[in-house]
Amino acid sequence: MGNILSAAQIGELKQFRVTTVRTTSVLSIEIEKLLDEHSMRNYLRLLGNHLGAANDKVTASIFIKRYAFLAAAYLYTMTLKNGKLHISFENVSLETNDQAELWLPNFYFKDFHIETMIENREKWRETCVNDLFNNHLNPLLDGLSRVTKVSKLILWENVAVYIFWLYETIFQKEEFTEEVKLRSKEDFQYILLQASGSLFGGYNKNPLKRYHNEHIYIEEYGKEVRPRNTCCYSYLTRSKKRCTSCPQVCSACPLVSGMQSMEVQSDE
Repeated sequence: MGNILSAAQIGELKQFRVTTVRTTSVLSIEIEKLLDEHSMRNYLRLLGNHLGAANDKVTASIFIKRYAFLAAAYLYTMTLKNGKLHISFENVSLETNDQAELWLPNFYFKDFHIETMIENREKWRETCVNDLFNNHLNPLLDGLSRVTKVSKLILWENVAVYIFWLYETIFQKEEFTEEVKLRSKEDFQYILLQASGSLFGGYNKNPLKRYHNEHIYIEEYGKEVRPRNTCCYSYLTRSKKRCTSCPQVCSACPLVSGMQSMEVQSDE
């Protein structure tokens, strides 16, 4: 059973950089083209120049860090509306504003139909999770890792941090009903702890769970943050900035000493 998102519902997704506007930027691209390694190499070269990235690994990491907003939009729709966005590679494109100083691409959907849940939500949710991670994100992560040799551990953590943000911050706002908040907690527990590794691309273990570290207080920022296990390399771009959760910033965190081994251990 399917419905088309209304203008108001699409407007809600703008917080996750969903757009209804196409652009002519050289960095705007239909996602299906990135499945071709030659096209991916060319795109990463253009993006790397735009970012001032030190190398292709840095570019790949920043690409996925921005792309993770698609996962947030998809899961927001799944949890809040019991709806499944159509995220086939043919249906989605990245749209970029060349004039913006910071590269923050938007997501354009050719078709805004959603598949609505009609029965057995647990089974439907499993299908949703499989389509997002196994069918959509994992092929892109595989391609980026193969082309640039960047660790998939870094790429998966770039995705994980925005999923944590969605369920631990966005869905905890007062505007949501208790029913929605409860459903968001159940969905988050499923994605993080219960979903099998096979739903993420044939893994033996769920690749997201390892990144859900305890928050620690960082005196420099005057707040608590969840330290990352891996560095996203943002400091190796033109901005030269580190994230507040960077393991090299969170020096009080014991995970820092194990960061190097974390990056080279098996992705399985």
